[in-house]
Amino acid sequence: MIDNNEKRLIPFMLILVAIFLLLIARLYYLQIYQGQRFKELSEGNRTSLRSISAPRGRIYDKNGKVLVSNKLAYTLSIIPEDVEDLDGILEKLNQIMGLDIALAHEKIEKAAKGKTVRLKRNISHEELVLLEENKSELPGVILEETPMREYVYDKLASHVLGYVGEISASELENLSEKGYNVGDIIGKTGLELYYEKYLRGKEGRELVEVNNVREKIRTLGIEEPIAGYDLVLNIDAQLQENVERILAQELDLLTEQAKEDEDIIEPPRGGAVIVTNPYDGSILAMASLPDYNPNLFVGGISQKDWTRLSTDPKKPLLNRAISTSAPSGSIFKIVTGVAGMEELGVKADTEFYDPGYYKTGGVTFRNWSDVGRGKLDFLEAIAWSNNPVFFQLGHQLYKKDRTVLQEYARKFGLGEKTEVDLNNEATGLVPDPEWRRSYFKNNEDKIWYPGYSINLSIGQGNLRTSPIQLVNLVSAVANGGKLYQPLLVDKIVDRDGKLIKDLEPKLLNELSLSKDTLDTIQKGIKAVTTYGTARRTFEDLPITIAGKTGTAQTGKGRPNHGWFAGYAPADNPEIAIVVFIEYGTSSGNTLPIAKEIIKDYFDLDLISEDEGSD
Repeated sequence: MIDNNEKRLIPFMLILVAIFLLLIARLYYLQIYQGQRFKELSEGNRTSLRSISAPRGRIYDKNGKVLVSNKLAYTLSIIPEDVEDLDGILEKLNQIMGLDIALAHEKIEKAAKGKTVRLKRNISHEELVLLEENKSELPGVILEETPMREYVYDKLASHVLGYVGEISASELENLSEKGYNVGDIIGKTGLELYYEKYLRGKEGRELVEVNNVREKIRTLGIEEPIAGYDLVLNIDAQLQENVERILAQELDLLTEQAKEDEDIIEPPRGGAVIVTNPYDGSILAMASLPDYNPNLFVGGISQKDWTRLSTDPKKPLLNRAISTSAPSGSIFKIVTGVAGMEELGVKADTEFYDPGYYKTGGVTFRNWSDVGRGKLDFLEAIAWSNNPVFFQLGHQLYKKDRTVLQEYARKFGLGEKTEVDLNNEATGLVPDPEWRRSYFKNNEDKIWYPGYSINLSIGQGNLRTSPIQLVNLVSAVANGGKLYQPLLVDKIVDRDGKLIKDLEPKLLNELSLSKDTLDTIQKGIKAVTTYGTARRTFEDLPITIAGKTGTAQTGKGRPNHGWFAGYAPADNPEIAIVVFIEYGTSSGNTLPIAKEIIKDYFDLDLISEDEGSD
């Protein structure tokens, strides 16, 4: 028999049994049915997969000197998936180090899922200390050492090497399929841009164990990043440094002269020099001034520095060696001379008469000198850069065919890109009747009159050439008629020196010229420096130079551009050289630069006095 007390306990016992059964069911649900899910969540809460930046490839000069390398710097990064209160974290970072919240949000929104987003590179020591002091309040925020670009010699060859920066929105849109992400570093100009796919490297990954505030405890696994390939240049760093120094000294001198001479309209804005091997197109030096320090762009350029560089009227970011185009002046007489010999039967000893001008159709074209030279042969006409002789040739070529002179200009590579391994190369312009018809709207302006060919014959008018085109032109004279693609890079190698790509010389064009034509042009530009217009500059050198000056008119109220293009030694060329001074007043101002560079290259200052000279 169950007494009344026991009857009263039964409901409570049933309730306890029910509660026990519910607990068992819940434990079964959590541990068995949902066990795998919670295991995965638990694993996710204690691990984090983080990306590791790959160092970019290094850049060496031809002798193995490191021009561009990498160094480690601290970077502030965030893993958005690890952050619950993103706005709060970003506001905290703004308070600590003045982080740009809007920019940070933009980066995070555009980042691929699961990717580490780098908010600020190259943080200062003071910022690092503050972040370390506050790290317990910054879950999901990490400090990592990442490779940062280092331009070892600051401004040296800045236009050649270029600079890097964070990938832009437009670049990311085009390159996201190739694995690029928000905040990645990418080449912006120069070799950094042109050889980006080789220099970039491959990002690594690290699986780390983290604590409750997402701080790293230990590494669980790692996939090492792969460094980018290295570039070995044709550039000689010592020659490059000397070329830049010589060019800078002459530009400074001309600037000082402009302050003292009221007849000089304005000082030069800048200049360029290119030195190449005329037999394969390899570029030994390429200088453009004014220049800049690419280290300013590492870690993000300041607004102050960007404004200064981008608004400077002298355009320090412009590579004048390849991106500037201007009339060539009398250097074009090489083209006119070749066309005259090949098409009109002109010989070295063909006689002309110079009264000091050339007149046709009621228009008078004058020589650069007020005094006529009278009778002279073609070789002398080249040596003395005689305008009336070339005016005659230009007019006769026009009468034969209105485009024949232009055809020879294009054979020498003018009006076309040289395919140099840099971006933003100027195409230039060789004006012809078709161009004039398409460019001008007025019917009268569309006509190609004889005067346009006459002006073109001495490198004036609408002709536009670049320094890289003219060094190719004079190289073709030096090597017997071959035009090569100018190359800054010799080869691409991996970190162990294994060859990845060998950049072989590429022949762009081989001119079909008679031996007599080539010999005469070579003798003519050699005569320029031995008894012609440039003799006083080069007469004391122990080697003979071949070259041609050019003074290019720029329009009323502006100084002329100055040019020199040549090679040395004249009879066995080792180097070709072009010098350009933007608004340099006269080609005579380019000659001291060319002379000093040639002296430096051949160590002519080391020759003892008793050896004498030619």
